[in-house]
Amino acid sequence: MTGARMTVARVRGLRQNSEKPATFLVASLMMFLTTGPPVQATPFAYHDYDSMVTELEGFATAFPGLAEHWTAQDLFGLPTVPDGALELEQHILRITNESLGFDKPEVLLVGVQHGDEIVSLEVCLELSRLLLESYGTDPWLTELVDRREIFVMPLANPHGFNHSRRWSPGSEGDDEDMNRDHVYDRCAPGTCSDDVSLSTVGAQAIHELARRHLFRVMLDYHGGIEIIIHPWGSPVHDMGNTESPDHNAHRTLGLRMQSFGGDYNDLSPVGTSTDLLGAVHGPLDDTGYASSWDVANSDPAWPTDGWRAAAYTIEISNQKMPPVATLGGDADLLTPGGSEDGYVPKNLRVGLAAIDIAEPYLLWTNRDTIPTTVEVDDPVTVEWQVRGCFEVDETRARYGTDPDPLNNPSAQTAAQQQTTGTPCFGTPTTFSAEVSFPSAGTYYLTPAARVDSTLLDQNNPVPPGTSPQSWLVRSRTETGTLAMNAVEPTEINTITGQTFWGAEALEIVVGDMGLIFADGFESGDTSAW
Repeated sequence: MTGARMTVARVRGLRQNSEKPATFLVASLMMFLTTGPPVQATPFAYHDYDSMVTELEGFATAFPGLAEHWTAQDLFGLPTVPDGALELEQHILRITNESLGFDKPEVLLVGVQHGDEIVSLEVCLELSRLLLESYGTDPWLTELVDRREIFVMPLANPHGFNHSRRWSPGSEGDDEDMNRDHVYDRCAPGTCSDDVSLSTVGAQAIHELARRHLFRVMLDYHGGIEIIIHPWGSPVHDMGNTESPDHNAHRTLGLRMQSFGGDYNDLSPVGTSTDLLGAVHGPLDDTGYASSWDVANSDPAWPTDGWRAAAYTIEISNQKMPPVATLGGDADLLTPGGSEDGYVPKNLRVGLAAIDIAEPYLLWTNRDTIPTTVEVDDPVTVEWQVRGCFEVDETRARYGTDPDPLNNPSAQTAAQQQTTGTPCFGTPTTFSAEVSFPSAGTYYLTPAARVDSTLLDQNNPVPPGTSPQSWLVRSRTETGTLAMNAVEPTEINTITGQTFWGAEALEIVVGDMGLIFADGFESGDTSAW
């Protein structure tokens, strides 16, 4: 990675567990003999519940204005999860530059719905650390913290985690599978052991977040196999054609996450849950994608308008607790195949790709060299990049005397298309145009881009004839206010669709040297300039 990283006090002790004491290290070593390639330096290690809480509290203390830490019990009044003398909670971290407000594209990352798939906790924690410690030193990661509101629930099932078991206690018993406990395509009463929606506190906590927010992307991290899966995955859609109305967007983002994640222990296959794992009732990925619009297949007792995310289950590794030696380290975290690559860096990069795509954005690349005062008809060269998208349909510079040149330009340069380089991500193409102003006055200038029209392409979606429904696609292919969520009056979230995207407009004062020499300099009056 680029830039220096500050250091928060870390609790790096290996996980200790009352049911599986330190002998798990021996098991880890044995598993290592049949798992992925080794890593020379391995500073990453497993946390326990208490050290996770210490980490999250440390983030909020060390990075005020960028990180805030709560529990779902504090936020939503949910009950704690009893575990002997302990009262366990679902902890939530929000990462964003608070000084820039909160009405931003929102992303949700969830870890450890299955309590024995503990590698997902480490990915969530290290991704959070990277974003916070890199703020102000790594330009791209700084942009993500400025432009996104990122929610992380790293340990959804603390009881199962503490006992190294998949299940969570719930209203139907002590063996609730949290990733079968969500509201989309619940099994009929009496046909399975988990027929009551949101019977676990962890599933309720995730649902309460969705009621209050409008997530563009949601990643649910797991372990036990290495795949990236997306809807459909529910039995109601288990048919010959299982494509969702957003299948093109889901697959395109899945392939980007696969590529940026890299090939540590090989590339992770990308596909639908039905095709790669098999159909299940009540999974989080189908719920996060469809429960707000496919209401006929969602539990009416738990409505929400917020679940239209591009939603994924990210299966990190072939072991639920892969050996410590394969977790990786914090050198070259942004480099697939870097010097300390491993399961944590690989899947941390998967998360960054998801955060980046939440909304298109344009960046000036020569802003410091663009003059703020010019003469009439003097050429000005402007350069920019288009990011947060998959494909640049067209891009150009727009300008005029209106302070909003993106939407109210009086002139624009010729359209350009993406012809070379990497579109929108990594090291994207730098576009360039030459602008001149026809008369004296104050002008405003911005680059503009239209992106991702191919996401509307579909092949026989299920349900038939349904257009794309995700906020990810609709926000860049439709216009106007698409959604407003005001469950909390102090934090209103909106999604506004745009077909053209721009950067912060620059103000340029244009003078007429002929008039200045004739009237200004001779009289000593320079107000014309």
